[in-house]
Amino acid sequence: MADKKITALTSIGAATARADLLHVIDDVDGTPTNKKVTIGEYANALSAPVVLSTSTSSLTEAANAGRVNLIPNVASDIVYTLPTPIAGMTFEFITSQGATGGLAAADGHDVQIATASSSIFFAGQILHTGIATPVVIWPNGTAHYRMNMLLPASVHIWLYGVSATVWALSGWIASASTPTFT
Repeated sequence: MADKKITALTSIGAATARADLLHVIDDVDGTPTNKKVTIGEYANALSAPVVLSTSTSSLTEAANAGRVNLIPNVASDIVYTLPTPIAGMTFEFITSQGATGGLAAADGHDVQIATASSSIFFAGQILHTGIATPVVIWPNGTAHYRMNMLLPASVHIWLYGVSATVWALSGWIASASTPTFT
């Protein structure tokens, strides 16, 4: 197999297994080094959950996209700001009670998820529970760039980059107060 281009190798396609090896080049911007990784190690590393900060912070594609983002118990109202969406980029948010010292009950503080600018919007819907009759809440898709989770007790939100200006969202929020979009 020496002197064979990677593009000339035979694909194993659907027969791929977690123990199969991939060739990677580590530290591309510094001192590039050839290394190996199993498909299982690769998949696990890129999908490991991320515990979010307990203070207002900006999320990144490298650290947060494609992963479960655990919302911890927060000591004050906070805002998590998303990067500019790229078609296909995903974010998932859940409350992390028990796993990371997250919410054990309805938090006494609001959590917001905001787009990178007021010209990037949310589209889709979320289900609000925690009240007598659950309701579906929609952002308007053309002006709403902040999702306000008011005193959340439990959350599971998915965000999907549709374009450079739209985050599609879906999921649910359990809280005594109805979430809003601004």
